[in-house]
Amino acid sequence: MEIGKILKRIGIDDEPSSLNPNLENLKKLQESYILNVPYENLDFIFKKEFSVNILKIYEKIVCNNRGGICYESNTLFVYLLKYLGYDAKMIFAKVEDTSYIGANYPHLALLVTIDNKDYLVDVANGRNVRVPLALDEDTIVESEDIQYQIQPCANGEYALMYNYKSKGWQIRYQFSTKKKSITDFSCVFENKKNYEQFSSYAPLLVTKALKDGRITLTNDMITYKENSDKRVWGISLENRAEVLRDYFNIQL
Repeated sequence: MEIGKILKRIGIDDEPSSLNPNLENLKKLQESYILNVPYENLDFIFKKEFSVNILKIYEKIVCNNRGGICYESNTLFVYLLKYLGYDAKMIFAKVEDTSYIGANYPHLALLVTIDNKDYLVDVANGRNVRVPLALDEDTIVESEDIQYQIQPCANGEYALMYNYKSKGWQIRYQFSTKKKSITDFSCVFENKKNYEQFSSYAPLLVTKALKDGRITLTNDMITYKENSDKRVWGISLENRAEVLRDYFNIQL
């Protein structure tokens, strides 16, 4: 695997040696990844083999210009961060909204430590916080009309909270800071019965952030929102491949 190719895939032309492990560069890497690599579950829809093997993820996302779900994108991203010298690890999270992911499937997120401070980092959760969030601060950030904040939980875990258009704070997902490895997630795909059930349940979702908005493809609809401009139109099954090519640069 070539780090330069990973950086190019996420829209960064800098030499790896220039990307020192600090908060400013972490923000740059996270935003660049989110703007260039979509969250997409096409392999579930088309019953293609999934894998948490880093070489297969690299081939899919970097070589084949695809996106991925959390197990793929966050695995690739933590590999990049570690190569660049970051103190980064995988963690488990439980998503409250299970409309696009089965209840028995833990979300994979990342924890990055910089100057003895822990930051939640996530590049693969669809519409989500776009910057590293410190665990023990009351920082509130906003993107796509949604405010985000981390709050401690009584059980020693933390919750990523969101407030959409000032309608009140809700839990996006709850997470532990305990370190996990990719083998802890391999069971997600090794259980054939669970995998088949999930792949049959999951609706199509391909979504990519724009600088000031987002473009999203579902089964029969595409939504394009940028600044105050929002457009929604239907698509047919026959046009799906064309939409993936033209709007997400994905060719299956």
